[in-house]
Amino acid sequence: MSAPAASAGALDTAGTSPPLMLSQMIDQLSPVPEPVAVAWWPQTWGWLVLAIVVVALLAWLGWRRYRHWQANRYRREALAELHRRLASGEGSIALAEVLRRTALAAFPREQVASLRGEAWGRFLNGTVAPGKACFDGPSVVRLSELPYRKPNDDDLDDHSHLDEPGHLDDLGRRVERWVSVHDAKRGRA
Repeated sequence: MSAPAASAGALDTAGTSPPLMLSQMIDQLSPVPEPVAVAWWPQTWGWLVLAIVVVALLAWLGWRRYRHWQANRYRREALAELHRRLASGEGSIALAEVLRRTALAAFPREQVASLRGEAWGRFLNGTVAPGKACFDGPSVVRLSELPYRKPNDDDLDDHSHLDEPGHLDDLGRRVERWVSVHDAKRGRA
């Protein structure tokens, strides 16, 4: 084997071909066959039925969520109006008006429009979860009386402190809570 020029494919002195190198053996392999494409459709009817049921269930849940979102539109609008009016400095007038309009949007007019004083407070507290009353006696008085008082009334001295910012913040939180959590089904007669 003194001749380095001997080619790999040439016959040696015995008449047999020399052993092939690994790279030459790899070149002689036939290409790997492509696998059959996996079908996207289920192979059995059971999976198809399950897929249809899941899609129908998701569509139904989406529809219910959309209807719930639409049904609570008046709440979102009431809270936006309340914040806008309080920011403009309307105070207790804004609280009373937004609360009354929200109640009129959620409940029958015949049931809500004539309520005043303690009856109004009982109605408001009766439309939230039991034991979760939003309004106490003084807050109902503020909602009922303060929007209609003139700033220079002589009899304001006993309730004048109720229209101060701290009391308005408390009353505003109560109104926001009622608008957010009242149950329209609970107050229906």
